[in-house]
Amino acid sequence: MTLFVKRYPYEWILITVLLSLSVLRVLYVLYGPLDLSADEALYWDCTRRLELSYYSKGPLIVYLMYASTSLFGTNVFAIRIMAVVIYLFSSIFLYKLVMALYGNESISPENFNEDKPCYSDPRLIALVCVLIFQVIPLFATYAIVFTIDSPFVFFWILALYLLRRALAQTSRGYGNWILLGVAMGLGMQAKYIMVMFIPCAFAFILLTRYRPLLRSWKPYAAFVVSILTFSPVIIWNMQHDWVTLRHTAGHAHISDGLRIVPLSLLEFLGAQAGVVTPVVFVLLFVALFRLRGDGSKGQGDFLFYFSVPVFGFFLLKSAQGKVQANWAMTAYITGLIAFVRYFFYAQTKETLKITGVHTKRTIVIGIIVAVLLTLTGLFPQAVGLPLKLDPTARLRGWHRLGTEIGRLHDELSKTGHVLILSDKYQITSTLAFYVKGNPITYSINLGRRMNEYDMWPDINKAAETVRQTTAKSIHGLFVTDGDTPLDTIVSAAFDRCDKLLVDINEKGRLLRKYSVFKCLGFKELHDKMPHTY
Repeated sequence: MTLFVKRYPYEWILITVLLSLSVLRVLYVLYGPLDLSADEALYWDCTRRLELSYYSKGPLIVYLMYASTSLFGTNVFAIRIMAVVIYLFSSIFLYKLVMALYGNESISPENFNEDKPCYSDPRLIALVCVLIFQVIPLFATYAIVFTIDSPFVFFWILALYLLRRALAQTSRGYGNWILLGVAMGLGMQAKYIMVMFIPCAFAFILLTRYRPLLRSWKPYAAFVVSILTFSPVIIWNMQHDWVTLRHTAGHAHISDGLRIVPLSLLEFLGAQAGVVTPVVFVLLFVALFRLRGDGSKGQGDFLFYFSVPVFGFFLLKSAQGKVQANWAMTAYITGLIAFVRYFFYAQTKETLKITGVHTKRTIVIGIIVAVLLTLTGLFPQAVGLPLKLDPTARLRGWHRLGTEIGRLHDELSKTGHVLILSDKYQITSTLAFYVKGNPITYSINLGRRMNEYDMWPDINKAAETVRQTTAKSIHGLFVTDGDTPLDTIVSAAFDRCDKLLVDINEKGRLLRKYSVFKCLGFKELHDKMPHTY
């Protein structure tokens, strides 16, 4: 062990830090204040209906969640342990990616000083990249919350690593290219934005010294394999009237046509500066443009073409309509490498460039801010963060709502079979997870756009099944948010409905208010057909 530490000090630090952080994240999952998000609960609900793909998302997140819950049961730990594990491997492959880019660089004699840290050692650059990757709020969230972004980031990093290795071993056949295709295809199964990897890779190869590769079959083999790996999603959509394509087009505001929304663009820029911190956000792009053309093997161009085009696309898109803060997240992976490579690499007497000590102080402040933002997100109550400014408020209180609805369900079930329904998919999915017994829940349409629940058997079919198998009366619990009057569509479906308000409080503060209607005598629900996606 001592010999390993002496020969591989950076790797030893890497392993120690990552394992320690993973243990802390597991403890946070077990004992922390955050319930499942609505999306996590929805993906879990999908595990009860395994398909080739799903309405708005690819199947990978569902398959991973199915595997973990099959091993550990239906609980928060079983779901979120996948986020911890995947983030661990994402960090390892980020280290390997940096080493693949800069691992063969030698330390220049004029900069070597055994009494000071060697900033030009690529192992240190790789280690610093991974350490910052742990504290950037945008990425650190997905080390605990298990959404499609967790596997998406992993496969983006893995694909970068495999592409870099394939470029370095062009004479070794198709192995790396085939693996690259599999990684791209699985990444697209996780999140469709992974498709942007393909034009980024094509632009990099076309516009750099690697252009002759386009005359070989290897890049095209990777593309074909990626499509084959992604093909279950295509097959499912062929069978379901291309509903995912319709949803994605609607989500991306394609039907809105060409328009300019300046406030949306400013909101996007502000959100990006917030999720990676302003200092890192600005200096990251400074580094990307300064490093373009740097490196004998096109390392600077590699970082540039997998960052700037991604960010540029979503920047332009934000001028048309709202773009979520996490959509451009993969731009910051190679951007982070550029940031560390440029500002920590000793090519001059100073360890940092531009303004020397002032830049160093700015970077230190930026990283401290990132750590504080991440810790604030994990422990908002400790700093007394107002609910309106607390991004984790929507991840708390679901367990208590599920407990209350479960109590009402038990009372009502004494006189008949009870169906739980809501007009919000967020409430529908979380009640399916948090109500005792994990009942099948239903999302009815009172004028919303289409969601995953519209692809599954509706409440009328469930009622018909009950009538065919039992002689019980059918009742319902309709749950919606706020102090809301009962919609006429719901009231017409039952003989009688009584309203009660459920407040979810947290240390004397109102988190959310729900209107719950105890409905007796279900007849038939004539809800609306979704016309938007």
